[in-house]
Amino acid sequence: MQSAEKKTMTSLGKEERFRDVFAQLTVGESLKPGDRAYILAAAMLFIRRYQQDRRYTSYADLAYYIILKYSLQYADYAPLYDFAVNFGFYPIAKAILTNGLYDSNLIITCLGDIKLDRFRNESDDILTLEQFIASSSFLNENAQESCYLAPTSFGKSSLIVDQIKRLGTIPSRIVILVPTKSLLIQTFQMIRKANLQRKLIIHDEMYDGEDSFIAVFTQERALRLLAKHNTCFDIVFVDEAHNLLKGNSRSILLSRVIAKNRVLNPSSRVIYLSPLLNDANSLRLAPDQNISSHVIRFNVKEPEIYELRLNKEVHQYNRFLGSTYKLREGVEIKDYVLANSGEKNFLYNYRPVKVERLAGELCEMVPQIEPTDKVSELARILTNEVHPDFYAIEHLKHGVVYLHGKLPDLVKEYLEFKYKDLPELKYVVANSVILEGMNFPIDTLFIFNTYSLRGKELMNLIGRVNRLNTIFGQKGNRLERLLPKVHFVNNEEHNSAKSKMENKIALLRSRVFDDEIKNPMLEAFDIEALSMPVESKEKYLEKVTMVQENERFLTDTPQTMDDEIKAYLIQSGIIEFYSDPDEVVRRIIAESPTLASCPPEWWTAAPMMEKIEYLFLREIDSISDAEIKRLSHAETRNYYESHILIAQKKALNENINSQIQYFKQKVNSNNSKMYFGKSYGEEPYETASYLSPSNNTYVDLAIKNDRQLVNLAVVKLKMEDDFVSFKINKFIVMLFDYHLISTDEYNLYIYGTNDEKKIRLTKYGLSVGMVSRLEEDGQLNNLEFDEFNNLRATPALDEFLQTVNDFYRFEIRRFIG
Repeated sequence: MQSAEKKTMTSLGKEERFRDVFAQLTVGESLKPGDRAYILAAAMLFIRRYQQDRRYTSYADLAYYIILKYSLQYADYAPLYDFAVNFGFYPIAKAILTNGLYDSNLIITCLGDIKLDRFRNESDDILTLEQFIASSSFLNENAQESCYLAPTSFGKSSLIVDQIKRLGTIPSRIVILVPTKSLLIQTFQMIRKANLQRKLIIHDEMYDGEDSFIAVFTQERALRLLAKHNTCFDIVFVDEAHNLLKGNSRSILLSRVIAKNRVLNPSSRVIYLSPLLNDANSLRLAPDQNISSHVIRFNVKEPEIYELRLNKEVHQYNRFLGSTYKLREGVEIKDYVLANSGEKNFLYNYRPVKVERLAGELCEMVPQIEPTDKVSELARILTNEVHPDFYAIEHLKHGVVYLHGKLPDLVKEYLEFKYKDLPELKYVVANSVILEGMNFPIDTLFIFNTYSLRGKELMNLIGRVNRLNTIFGQKGNRLERLLPKVHFVNNEEHNSAKSKMENKIALLRSRVFDDEIKNPMLEAFDIEALSMPVESKEKYLEKVTMVQENERFLTDTPQTMDDEIKAYLIQSGIIEFYSDPDEVVRRIIAESPTLASCPPEWWTAAPMMEKIEYLFLREIDSISDAEIKRLSHAETRNYYESHILIAQKKALNENINSQIQYFKQKVNSNNSKMYFGKSYGEEPYETASYLSPSNNTYVDLAIKNDRQLVNLAVVKLKMEDDFVSFKINKFIVMLFDYHLISTDEYNLYIYGTNDEKKIRLTKYGLSVGMVSRLEEDGQLNNLEFDEFNNLRATPALDEFLQTVNDFYRFEIRRFIG
């Protein structure tokens, strides 16, 4: 909302009749016939004002909101139909005709229906006029760089498939860059379902010299492919492209992928997709880039915002006038949630541990559901495959599931699948794992914590409610879902003392937010434009300078061994573990030649963690990563040695039981403090290495009961898997690349086996544990590769899958077509 629009809207709120009638319409009070005509006439004036100057989109938004509210409240769909037809909101017009909501002349109706069918896409969905024009121009242009900006749920992902289809059989090396593992799996399954007649790759080591493939990668995997193979990408899709603007290490890596591929293949195409970006030029890495932009400005959904305050008052917020309307008082949180629950409800919280706590509290609020065979089966599966004391099992009795990034990937994805599939599961409690492109059937949102949610993040979160396919892709009249219900629930337990969410709510007055560019590799980066305290800005400037120097360093050809090793440390991300990378460079230079050419017996015989400690940690004072620094302790190294070599071959429930036993051993040995990081840590822990620690990163296992230990074990396994994957493995790969360990050692620690067939399967996404289980079940020979070298099941494996439980079947079907 531009300042001129905001000023006009505010002045409208001072016009007594409009203010009062609009307030009645907003809160759902009955309007007198004269007031109905008045408010519709006001909507017409706002449309004319927009037509006079189309920069002022808020007038059109306001007119649409008035007409939508009126039509839904009085079941008079003629105004909404007329607006939808004339404004190009064709899915709404089609829904009105299909459901017989508009009693017009039969001939006019048939002609209108025929006209609307012209605006279908390749998936047979009817698009808005703006969406149809933007997607058509996007698909038909040949610009080297394109950007498609549209609200959440406006079909950006399907455009990736449509773009690839247009290539036909032309050999192309295609990569789709996604920010998270969950989105990687979802995108991979979408591409696999589309049957695009190409090899699909989800791991850099699946590449085998092909000149035509579709890779679905995180930026880390894309960089490894470019660094280790003589190849490049012809087409780069950057999904959730607004992540490029952030200032974290993963955003730097994302910009590095794009820049490096441009050097390797100057004619490559880059296609950006985002629901949150305001200006495509914010993505430029260099001033000479010309990014073609295709923008959808209008959203057919207009959220209704409610707030439960600490004083137990309920208020409704209207973003157009910036007004709040008191609805009720004396309302408890429990009663509020129950009264406002829909069919599928999302309760948002921030920290994983608070997500679990809120899920438990929710189960005390909502009654138990009628047990069904499918929910009972799910409970049995989680009991057998995870643990009988897993919190999620008891929650199922209330139709509740919880999700966060510290659950093991397979468990999280399985619960996501079951939440979508089972109508009995009415509630999902989650954090930001749901924000990045994940598709859920949510019709009501409760926000219990607003930490880190700024304007764009709030819009993205709210955009998850009532995705368009749940409105227009279903039978019956679901047009009321165009007004998604969003509830801000003030509370001191999950938000803050004196919780006051109205300040966050006020951000929603506008739908347009300036891009805040924190990535120092982007051309428009300006540290002075960032809103942060002076002292923080000075510290950030040091970080920015180092990042820019490192990226420039990578563009130069290494002149010395020192340069080569430093470049490797930057490329691999190992450099982030040290405040003075030159110190580790000197250590590697001094030790690696002998270890590679004439390794002493103690080095050859040493376990992997001992080798990592010797080369990367010993006598190095500049280790800045607290997790890595823990490997200086023998007990920690022994723990990870066992975790890597033994745990990855076991089933999930076996690993959880082993982890519980380890917890109890620590308690019995009077060494009950366990590192859990900031997401679960409850207290600081002072050691000789950490004097006066300021962060709560440890948990005292001695004060936990058995059920709490079980659920700590579940999240600890995920934490350890991430630590191994994202940190320890970087050291192992470097040792292998510099010929400091053998191929057998590398395979054993990275893949858990030296069996070439099993290694090949793990490269296709199958876990070591699943490969072992398939072997035990005699099913490895029932896996085959199709003509494009994609893994698929034989009919015999399909038959076998009908005999196993749903969890095992789900695990296999994630990667095997």
